[in-house]
Amino acid sequence: MNPTTLGALWIVGGTSLIALSDNFVTGLSRDIGLWQFHMLRSAMVVPVAAGFAALIGQGRSLRPAAPRHVMVRSLFGMAGLMMYFAALPSVGIAQTAAGFFTSPIWVALLSALIFRERVGPRRILGAVVGFAGVCLVLGVGAGPVKPMALVAVAGGASWAMSVIWVRQYCMAETAVCLAVWQFLFLFLAGLAGLALLPALAPALEGLPGTEFATLPWQPVGWGQAAAVFVIGLSGIVATGCMAQGYKAGASSVMGLFDFSFLFWAPFFAWIVWGDLVDVRTALGMGLIVMAGALAIWSGARSDEAARPVS
Repeated sequence: MNPTTLGALWIVGGTSLIALSDNFVTGLSRDIGLWQFHMLRSAMVVPVAAGFAALIGQGRSLRPAAPRHVMVRSLFGMAGLMMYFAALPSVGIAQTAAGFFTSPIWVALLSALIFRERVGPRRILGAVVGFAGVCLVLGVGAGPVKPMALVAVAGGASWAMSVIWVRQYCMAETAVCLAVWQFLFLFLAGLAGLALLPALAPALEGLPGTEFATLPWQPVGWGQAAAVFVIGLSGIVATGCMAQGYKAGASSVMGLFDFSFLFWAPFFAWIVWGDLVDVRTALGMGLIVMAGALAIWSGARSDEAARPVS
């Protein structure tokens, strides 16, 4: 088996694992709120990840080479994931995933706006196609747009900033280091959210789809604790699988397999919950994949052009 095929299998396997575990967050959201979920998940997962790093001799890699930049990256990533999970129970995983996976489009646009990277025709076309895809997924013109669906798109933008920050300032960090710090920030966000919930809940009262984000601390049984742990562990394993896959080839090729998540997410929603994606949403997801591919190819060409000739 050639390296590219093997890398693709690692990435597709990772995205399928995340899609399956994320589908169970919807059921868990009836018993545990957003902030409690992230606090518990991070508290369970960080010791496992740190212990594994120590076991394979990478314990020292958990100390960032550039602490300030890792913290900024973790802040952007934490905000993006919080918005993704906040939208998940009310919007459904297909629409939430489509909104979040606008991140490659945001990477192209924000790189141009913030870091003055050249905007070529592929990026412009990708932005237009991606915007059309988002409009289809959100049902613009077909009825009121769900506010939490827009939150998922905002989550994609925030996650894009975390990707840009890694590319600009955190290339010396290991994947384990970035993952552990990401979970530490999610843990702190969970604690802060629970502490601020008495003020946050009245502010969000009446806004459709915010029940998960405003649910206070609930008693946790063994079943819920086990589910949170498995979801967290699945995320760590999937991240490792995808990191292994990215090493197999050029980012312009391997990055495209990330979009397999947009197949697995509705597939497992159908298997687990019996939810089906309508034609409009499927078309919109297809356009978002096309736009993401254009953005990835454009970024790869820009990187190649910027590389010094030896």
